[in-house]
Amino acid sequence: MYLVMPVLRTVVLVFIMGFTARALPFYWQTAKTFDEEHARCTSARDILQQAAWLAVAWILLEVVVGWLAVRRRRAAAAPPAAPPAGTDESPHPPPHAR
Repeated sequence: MYLVMPVLRTVVLVFIMGFTARALPFYWQTAKTFDEEHARCTSARDILQQAAWLAVAWILLEVVVGWLAVRRRRAAAAPPAAPPAGTDESPHPPPHAR
């Protein structure tokens, strides 16, 4: 899990960067009319908005996976159950047994 997440994180970051670079205006000619300029800006804005929502969704996914990993580690490291009442056993071993 520790090796998969950094690789997946890098792949998603490269994807979002490429997705966002698609919105950059690589036009060889300037727009001749306001309508053409407006259409170019609108399409670029839509792509950037999609990229922003993809980034937000990725952050949400990482937060959920992180919380699940912490809960799983805590459950695995939970202390053993206390002995039943009325017994003389201590849940902790004596100092000389450590």
